[in-house]
Amino acid sequence: MVLAIACAIGVVVYFPPSVSGQWLVALGTLLFLAVLSAYLALTVTEGGASTSVEFLAHLAAVVLLGPAGAIVLTVIELLLTEFFVLKKPFDRALFNFSQVVLATTIAAVVFQLFGGEPSLSILDFRASFPPFVVASLAYWAANSVCASYGLSFLEKRPALEVWRQVMGVVIVFDVAMSSLAYLIAVLYVRWGPISLLVAIVPMIGLRYSYGVNIQLQQLNQDLLRVLIKTLEGRDQYTSGHSVRVSERARKIAEHMGIRGPHLRLIETGALLHDIGKIDLAYSEILRQTGPLTPEQRELIHSHPDKGVEIMKSVRSLNPKILECIRHHHEWFDGSGYPTGIAGEDIPVGARIIMISDSIDAMMTDRPYRKALSAEDVRREVLRNSGKQFDPVVVDAVLETSVIDEAAQAAVESK
Repeated sequence: MVLAIACAIGVVVYFPPSVSGQWLVALGTLLFLAVLSAYLALTVTEGGASTSVEFLAHLAAVVLLGPAGAIVLTVIELLLTEFFVLKKPFDRALFNFSQVVLATTIAAVVFQLFGGEPSLSILDFRASFPPFVVASLAYWAANSVCASYGLSFLEKRPALEVWRQVMGVVIVFDVAMSSLAYLIAVLYVRWGPISLLVAIVPMIGLRYSYGVNIQLQQLNQDLLRVLIKTLEGRDQYTSGHSVRVSERARKIAEHMGIRGPHLRLIETGALLHDIGKIDLAYSEILRQTGPLTPEQRELIHSHPDKGVEIMKSVRSLNPKILECIRHHHEWFDGSGYPTGIAGEDIPVGARIIMISDSIDAMMTDRPYRKALSAEDVRREVLRNSGKQFDPVVVDAVLETSVIDEAAQAAVESK
């Protein structure tokens, strides 16, 4: 907060505004746009991260009004929206205020340093657009870093994890859309405030559609979790199993450097890996406390294919998720099922799910044995490296706290 205000005041003093009637009209127009955009923001995380197009007004102000004008606009807009229109909790409003004021200040200074000249009368594309691009990148770099640290505090998660999962997705769209702020500036210079207000309607609609799409994706994931929890709740020994496997598979995959859509596919595949077992053909086997007969073992080996058969009717489901479901019992040495493929022919998601699934199974009490300790599980994982498990995935598991966290969760659940 103090840093943001100090930087803003310093920039306003160093780059004083050239206030005029035209300047005030532009400030008012952009202020209206920013407030409207903030009001239409959509929440995209449980911790309160939201998505809106108010940044378009901030960046357009950098080009039209200069550093002082952009800062004044941002300060007034955030005071209105954060504290009065949206009435957010004081600590969160204060954080958002500081974060965006700092990002706008940095962007405005970068625009000037790279040769940009703010103007309400003429914009030379070759002279102003390159500095604008650099300023936009600076804006989002500052914004995303601050937001990630803030969300990590609110959601009790590492900042880098939050950035990858939330900001890393949203920011791609935001950076791509930032060029529209320059278009807004060009329209304003040519036709004044009316053209700007007309042009922004489809832009808000586009961003709103994007936010709705994010919410639908999260809703689908939440519904899958509810479904899996409900199905597994019938058996005290497997209750919560798929959710735990999914969370640990994600952590292992992240440690291996897997990011973005591929990471989400693995997480979803892990959540659905045992979906085939909902078929009534397996109910007797799942309730059985003694050893399986050869016929029963052959039947249970068919559950990955049964899961694919069930889920392939969901047309929106990525085929790579089906691969994770089908191959999550394949062994690295080729002795697994249902197809017997080996090594890197097994999808990496399935290899991760295999070890995550095995760790959870070893650490869960069963009718025929007690849960293994963390040390015993660690020894089993090492013993089966190159046989049941991919050595690369084994290294990732041992380099993380997955096993210790699983052991702690098992103790707390008793």
